[in-house]
Amino acid sequence: MKLTLNIIKFLFALCICLSISSCEKAGAPSVATHMPDFGPPQTLITVEGAEFTDLVSINFNEGVRADFNPSFGTENALLFRVPDDAPLGDNQITITTETGETSFPFRVTLEAPRVTDFNPKSANEGETIYILGENFFEPLVVLFEDSIAGNIIYNDPDSLVIEVPAGVERGRIKVKANGGESLTAELFFSTSDILVNDFDGNGVRGETDKWLYYGNINENADNAVIDSESESFDGSKFLKISGTDPGSIWIGGTESHSFDVADFTVFEVMSNINNTFIEMDLSNNGQDKTHLIIVMAERDGSTNDFSETIAVDWDGWEHISIPLNRFKDVDGAFIDPQKIRTIKLHLWNELGSNQTLEINVDNLKFVQIN
Repeated sequence: MKLTLNIIKFLFALCICLSISSCEKAGAPSVATHMPDFGPPQTLITVEGAEFTDLVSINFNEGVRADFNPSFGTENALLFRVPDDAPLGDNQITITTETGETSFPFRVTLEAPRVTDFNPKSANEGETIYILGENFFEPLVVLFEDSIAGNIIYNDPDSLVIEVPAGVERGRIKVKANGGESLTAELFFSTSDILVNDFDGNGVRGETDKWLYYGNINENADNAVIDSESESFDGSKFLKISGTDPGSIWIGGTESHSFDVADFTVFEVMSNINNTFIEMDLSNNGQDKTHLIIVMAERDGSTNDFSETIAVDWDGWEHISIPLNRFKDVDGAFIDPQKIRTIKLHLWNELGSNQTLEINVDNLKFVQIN
């Protein structure tokens, strides 16, 4: 009788102990932190929390199950990847154990974007730039200087065409896409142009009768501007200068004064010598021995000319851009961009050469980096 009573007491104590142990073990899982907040399929997710023992499943929306290796988990941490068939967009990831479940939000995206290049590196407000890369998936936003949105004119998974917005000065370009964001490696500069002549009459300095012709060249005011839409780089007209003079290294050329010619006003360039460029489209029309001397003169400054020589030795039309810090006079002084009143274009000849030289010019302008 005494033995039976002891057995009963033991079994009762055992039941109490098991009950307490069971209560201590029975706890619902909870999530404290998770990283990252979004990503494409196969993104590795790290979860920290409590009560992750006796794991039953990890599910995304629509019951899509994530593979889980118990070797990569503890009572307080889990490690798993986004399954390939997880639905795109906002998901709730549900962690279920034998004692309960918990969930947290995660956004399944496409691959993260990557910018590889963009051109041109500088442009005016309203002009377009081309951005190359990969994974440009919608929704898309392109930001200049991290806050100024550019208008997306065209988009493809590997390329974008963007209109430069107002207010941009200098900074990297950010592309935000479905899978994240990416920055350009180089800085973008906004610019403003001062048109000297486009020879089409479309610009504020489109008049072609402001050019003066001199020296041993074939052109004059009646025939220097060529009307040929098929040949012009941009537009229907361009300026032609040609000639032959075996006895001289300086054949001749043409010059244009800033308006008004009689008053010798300046071109109203406002930027400094390091942020100002002279740009134009050039072609030699097959005359590959042609050299062009670009000459500038100042108002109320040096009485000497400032010059730079270019060998035009390429095929077809090409756009050139020359910083004004390459223009010096005979004394080695640099030109002052804000004093420029005259631009001259000279043909340069190798002494004794009988070859005809020719230069075609279009879209002549000053470009200022803002």
